[in-house]
Amino acid sequence: MKSGSPRNMEGHQRGGVVLIVALLMLVSMPYPSIAAEQDGSCCSSQEFDLFLIGSADDGSLSPFDSDLDEEFDQFVTPSIQGLVEIGTWEVDWGLQGDYSDSTWEFRIPYEVESAAGIQINATIGVNIGSTYFEGDAGAGLFLTNVGEVVIPVEVLAGEVRSGDKIKLTFSVRSLSFSSPGDEAGIRFIWGTDDFPGRISMKFPLVSIDMKEPSVNDRLVYFPILLKSGFGDRMWSASSGGMTIASNTIADSPIATPTNNGVEVTFAWEMPESADSGTYMVAFHLEPQTSLRIEANRTYDIVAGDGGSNAGGWYPAVEPLRTGGTNLLVDVSAKFDGESVQREVTIEFDGAMSQWVRWGLDNIGNNSLSSNSWWRNLRTYSDSVTNSEYNNGQVDDSEIAALNSHLVGSASDMRSFLANGLYLDAESILGINPVNLGPTEITIDLGHTRAFSAESVTIRIDTSHNVNPGERQQLIESFIRPSDDDLYTKVELRVEIRSSALQGLGGVAAEDIDAKHRRWIIFEKVTIEESDLDTEETFRVEFVPTGGALYSPLVSAMVSVFMLVLALGLGMAMTRKRARAPTMLTVVILGGLSLALYVLGLDMPFVLGVVSSSMLLIFPVALVSPRSDFTERRGRGQRPSAHVNCPNCGESNPVESEVRPLRLECIGCKSTLRLE
Repeated sequence: MKSGSPRNMEGHQRGGVVLIVALLMLVSMPYPSIAAEQDGSCCSSQEFDLFLIGSADDGSLSPFDSDLDEEFDQFVTPSIQGLVEIGTWEVDWGLQGDYSDSTWEFRIPYEVESAAGIQINATIGVNIGSTYFEGDAGAGLFLTNVGEVVIPVEVLAGEVRSGDKIKLTFSVRSLSFSSPGDEAGIRFIWGTDDFPGRISMKFPLVSIDMKEPSVNDRLVYFPILLKSGFGDRMWSASSGGMTIASNTIADSPIATPTNNGVEVTFAWEMPESADSGTYMVAFHLEPQTSLRIEANRTYDIVAGDGGSNAGGWYPAVEPLRTGGTNLLVDVSAKFDGESVQREVTIEFDGAMSQWVRWGLDNIGNNSLSSNSWWRNLRTYSDSVTNSEYNNGQVDDSEIAALNSHLVGSASDMRSFLANGLYLDAESILGINPVNLGPTEITIDLGHTRAFSAESVTIRIDTSHNVNPGERQQLIESFIRPSDDDLYTKVELRVEIRSSALQGLGGVAAEDIDAKHRRWIIFEKVTIEESDLDTEETFRVEFVPTGGALYSPLVSAMVSVFMLVLALGLGMAMTRKRARAPTMLTVVILGGLSLALYVLGLDMPFVLGVVSSSMLLIFPVALVSPRSDFTERRGRGQRPSAHVNCPNCGESNPVESEVRPLRLECIGCKSTLRLE
């Protein structure tokens, strides 16, 4: 056979190099986001992961990596023979669409324990409705230490219908351990960010439809319809946003449920510098870190009255509370010995504010769903005129209706906080609302009463009686559990003060930082948490003693008196001894007592430290050495020997035992010599 010419060989080599470079570029390219058509519709199919959630016997599948919050595992030992089903996970699919031929990839982390390795055969079964596919990891897969079992599954093109069940079944067989120990086995783990069991697939996940905007003067509303089998969680469990002409809309969107999904509406106020014209609007949705779905559309927007679509936008159904809310709870209390006066401020914005504003404007709406909390206000529908009903803003009569409902019954207030705001009333108010004294409630919608995400503030002024010696609750974990996280950020500020003649007693704080400070004229406990973890539980209590002895003023006076008394005793007992040890004891114990007093430790303990300063004076004074000054004075008054001067007869003290000794006469100044 004839060989090719050098030129042809060079051409083949050059072509091979170009092909290799192209393949390397494709591999190194970042994972592409899924883009929409120019009309704002998206998307027929997406590449994403379905995560394994829940136990092996009753597991589920989720496209949201925010659901990876609980670890599950299944342990297999050498004693188990034959086919072993590790777990099954399934989900009901709610979006109809076609899927193409593709290779899905199942991954599950593992840990080999007490063995050098293990050889297994692993298979994964995939059910799409009535269609079944299966993949295996190959014969004799050898696993060591830690890693992931990876199984490819060849999936043929088909159609998924709404209501079809997607089911995964993972099983292993023919386990053969290498150098097994007494507790040898393999553990399969899933359910957390560190151990994300999953299947990578190409499948219809969500349909995005960017609807026509609604313009009211210079305020523009952009509705986005998200259709999927995951309802409103497609928005609440994901992250996303919208940009207009490269400017991001910062305000929280309005999320309302639909029959097969959720509608998310963004509000954009056109700046004064912006003119009517054509605007590019881009929307993005990120259900998981590795998936970004984008949709964009060009709109012709005419600002001013009427606009491009006359009339302001207003949700037809009750908005969801899961679109993101910042919550502030501020508790300011005063204790006078007999009762606690408490002022509670609850401030929230975002989705929860939209829900409250919409509900107030729909008092008397007969089309509310049966589980809507706002149906509780149907009896107040007569107090709202027809012109005020559903007019797109909150009126005075509607605020008065909610106020009367909350003040009129403690159980109604508890219901609103618990089932409406998902806050526990007793945890915030410190007592069952039924036992509260006179209560005033103020509802403040801020600078606008229109339907918006602006902050809403609810103030509760109330009081309740306190029995001395009984444990009183100051604050406790107050976020009620729900299927979704309603509050994205929670800020807590608490302060309680007492008077000079009434103390707070012992204060106990569990799993939260509480500052207890005691001054002469008052005592207070403060808590400041700028970003409270809603998953953690905490509790703060105090036990008022009711006696004046343990009040800030009286206890300070008693402490000072006892320290002064200890100081006097110390000086009296050390007239002929060194006073430094006793004075140092009083100063140290006095300083310690002052620190314990200010830092808010229990007053019996503080007074015990003060009393110990008096008791320690006695042993410290007894063991104190006699001072040099006292000894010198003693020797000066009572000399050991005297000698008379032969010249003048003056008696001279002799204070030295040295002999011979020369000394000067104190009378005639002559020199005397002693042998």
